[in-house]
Amino acid sequence: MKVKKFLNYMEEIGVKKAVILKKENINYFLNNYFPFAIALVFEDHPYLYVGKLDKDYASSLDIEVREFKNWKEIFNNCDAVEEELPIKFLKYLNDYKIISDKIREMRAIKDKDEIKKIEKAVNIVDRVMDYIYNNICYYNNEMILCAEIEYLMKKYGSIKPAFESIVISGKKTSYPHALPEDKKIEDILLIDIGAVYEGYCSDITRTFILNNNEEMKKIYNLVKSAKEIVEEHLKEGVKTGYLDELVRKHFGEYNNYFIHSLGHGVGLEVHENPNFRENITLKENMVITIEPGIYIKDKFGVRLEDMYLIKKNKAKKLSNAKMWEDEI
Repeated sequence: MKVKKFLNYMEEIGVKKAVILKKENINYFLNNYFPFAIALVFEDHPYLYVGKLDKDYASSLDIEVREFKNWKEIFNNCDAVEEELPIKFLKYLNDYKIISDKIREMRAIKDKDEIKKIEKAVNIVDRVMDYIYNNICYYNNEMILCAEIEYLMKKYGSIKPAFESIVISGKKTSYPHALPEDKKIEDILLIDIGAVYEGYCSDITRTFILNNNEEMKKIYNLVKSAKEIVEEHLKEGVKTGYLDELVRKHFGEYNNYFIHSLGHGVGLEVHENPNFRENITLKENMVITIEPGIYIKDKFGVRLEDMYLIKKNKAKKLSNAKMWEDEI
């Protein structure tokens, strides 16, 4: 279906030969996680270039496989490429069209097989986060906790982390992104992790308050209630800008401490379309995150993030890891 749709698109725009190098785009059309591909070429049908060492391994793929000889052969008569094409390959091209927008558009709407893979990636991080929730008292070092998290993700079926795992505490939580250190876990702990299952990613965040700080509890509950408000409005046809406006209005005096977009698409990449900054209208079978956060400089930050499958009447919440409560 994906291949046929793309071949029809090529015919519509008058393209005879398209060359795809981006790994995630290749895996999208392969319906398979194959990190050793060199190039995917579309003419009247698709075929895959791999190195000599990988040709036997690639023979199980449902596609014609060719052995890579040189780039000149791959780009001969090529008239369509991705916008990410490295400059060094331009010498092989004359007139060409960019096909990236179409591929992004296709990838934004997930089919049943993709949704199943994403659900399995989500299940992995749910299991890991629940383990941490139940055993957090046994960990007092950011780096050691991060190592345990990444080990568990691998144990439960993740190919690799979807991104650099964020396991941070204390004042560092006031940064939306930071890395764990070989230091004691302090006061408040933010964990933002993702798994990869057969190429498809997950991405969830939990914040745990580890002391009896009333300000932290106040901000936590404000962020949590903001996410719940968005969940009530999450469905096909809603604009991402409207959802963002709901959160910022709810944050009131803390509005200026919400310093990133409300969410993003997830699939073969942990950040992909829909791009919330473009005020996109959500469509059925998009997979997205919702991640409101408040970051008070030099003090602390709170972020909560879950994943959702957009449906016509109400989004389906894909991630269900436990969340911090006062009694933890």
